[in-house]
Amino acid sequence: MTSRRVVEHAQVLRAADALFTRTGRLDMDELARAVAVSRATLYRVVRSRDLLLGEVLWQKGRATTLWAERTAQGSGADRLVHVARLFNERVVADESLRTLLQEDPATAFRVLFGPEVRVHVRFVELWRGVLQREVDAGTLALGLDLDALAYVFVRVGESIIYADLLGGRQPDLDVAEVVQRALLAAGTPPA
Repeated sequence: MTSRRVVEHAQVLRAADALFTRTGRLDMDELARAVAVSRATLYRVVRSRDLLLGEVLWQKGRATTLWAERTAQGSGADRLVHVARLFNERVVADESLRTLLQEDPATAFRVLFGPEVRVHVRFVELWRGVLQREVDAGTLALGLDLDALAYVFVRVGESIIYADLLGGRQPDLDVAEVVQRALLAAGTPPA
């Protein structure tokens, strides 16, 4: 009788995060060896490489956003621009992500922006919450629909921090800051 090794999704995700952070790649053979299962078992647990890579990027990005939100100073639009700046700086400096963008841009694009993996969609939802907290605190009044603002705010950030992937340009965080501040200026804090 042969026993089959069982692996939990959380265990695979931790190993995938460690592998990606170390190499900027997600080699499924190497990952299967790291968690001591066959490729077939690995794929039964994670369904696809893109979904797993998306989960790794989402978890890293979510943690970075929450860190930036805890770290940022000020209130209202100033605080939100500071949160975005801290996030953008970390993402642009992330060597593993830069490796992925340079070595496998098609996968990076598909995973970051594709509807099946939902990385972009989850960031819009996350930023909707960040914006809502400032509104609830009474430090930000919006002249735009919150859902639309969250979508555009995230898209501006993505277009700048992934400028090399999207348009062959270098990321310019000063431009992101100016444009994101202008978006928030559509509403003014209460007097």
